[in-house]
Amino acid sequence: MTVENPLTGEKLEVIIEPAAKEDFKVISKDKIRFSAFDWNKYKEKEVYKLRLKTDQTIQGLMCLRDFPPEMGVNALEIELLEVSAENRQAGKKLSGVAGCMIAFACRESFKRGYQGWVFLIPKTYLIEHYSSAYGFIHFPLITPDRPEGIMELDTIGAHLLIKKYLA
Repeated sequence: MTVENPLTGEKLEVIIEPAAKEDFKVISKDKIRFSAFDWNKYKEKEVYKLRLKTDQTIQGLMCLRDFPPEMGVNALEIELLEVSAENRQAGKKLSGVAGCMIAFACRESFKRGYQGWVFLIPKTYLIEHYSSAYGFIHFPLITPDRPEGIMELDTIGAHLLIKKYLA
């Protein structure tokens, strides 16, 4: 699994692994790089970090929530996803961080028997991005908990992301 330095085109190997207690201390002190969420609220949940294979610096974070068959869903929710500030938008240092993390969620979905089904509750300004960049389908089923509806990735979309980002 690799990300790319957009300036040089160099491919860099990355690792996605569970975030440890020590990581949450680093994240909470690093509010400039990870400012969108209070990750300490999620430290008892299933949180993964993406880092370069050669460096311990966290480049992205993702919280997954499991919805097994007994809950009537059979999918993984990407509850939170945040790419470090230096890897967002124009001028980013690494590209592919979010793609690798979403593809990782898809692979986990397959491992848990959910055929790759992954969903998330989008922020309005990201709906088009999640559709065009990762193939999510938007369902505007609006509820008080989901004012923008949900976005889902099916089995075929999950396979495509895994092939693109994890192969």
